[in-house]
Amino acid sequence: MDNYDSKILRLLIKNSRITGADIARKINLSLPAVTERLRKLDRSGIVDRYTIKVNREQLSLHLMAYINVWIDHTKNTPVKDQLIAMEEVMECHHVAGDSDLLLKVLVQDTTALEQLLVGKIKAIKGITRTSTTIILSSYKEEINAKI
Repeated sequence: MDNYDSKILRLLIKNSRITGADIARKINLSLPAVTERLRKLDRSGIVDRYTIKVNREQLSLHLMAYINVWIDHTKNTPVKDQLIAMEEVMECHHVAGDSDLLLKVLVQDTTALEQLLVGKIKAIKGITRTSTTIILSSYKEEINAKI
């Protein structure tokens, strides 16, 4: 990966819908050169997928929270698989520290959060405890690492 590839990735991170022609114009490369570089970035796995960032407020998803989850490992149940199948769970991480998993969830309001916690998450066999942190404001939130 060279300087041109880094420039292409930065442009894609800002706008995954940018055209090859626009990329070529912005970094002073020919369209065929940009197209080939995009193809190589895709094939190499550096570009994992093209996506969008939606406006959560416009979708009435006003409450974001992080949930620490503790698991009783003697129960031998597929806790992780059940959690990641839930549409409210945006991220699921196996973490070092006091808890076992860290979830990032997105719901409409506190009622929906309570239903998620009590009706779904705590209902899973093997989950012994949860701890929830509600996000009041987000000052920085990136969907990709900086290049």
